[in-house]
Amino acid sequence: MVREYGLVCAVTGAAPAEVLEAAHLRPFASTERHRVEEGLLLRSDIHRLFDSGLLAVSRDLVVSVAPSLAGHASYHALDDSLLELPPTACVNRELLADLYAKTTATW
Repeated sequence: MVREYGLVCAVTGAAPAEVLEAAHLRPFASTERHRVEEGLLLRSDIHRLFDSGLLAVSRDLVVSVAPSLAGHASYHALDDSLLELPPTACVNRELLADLYAKTTATW
């Protein structure tokens, strides 16, 4: 992921390698494979919000933050932002759309 996207959290921007993690769009336990197009490079706290269903990304690469985070200014400020991906990024937008629908339906 770092080779593909550099030291950049897709949601918040440049970050040290020590805080970046690969987030799976499809649970690793069900696929048991790592694919660049099925993942995002995220800062560890953003990854936890993503996996917890408190942050979602639409097919159009727009970030949505759960209403329950409205009291947390730094996270709420990410709502409606665009992912920071290189033009060559090959993120699977169908997976993003499915995950977005499932996640935001719980809000």
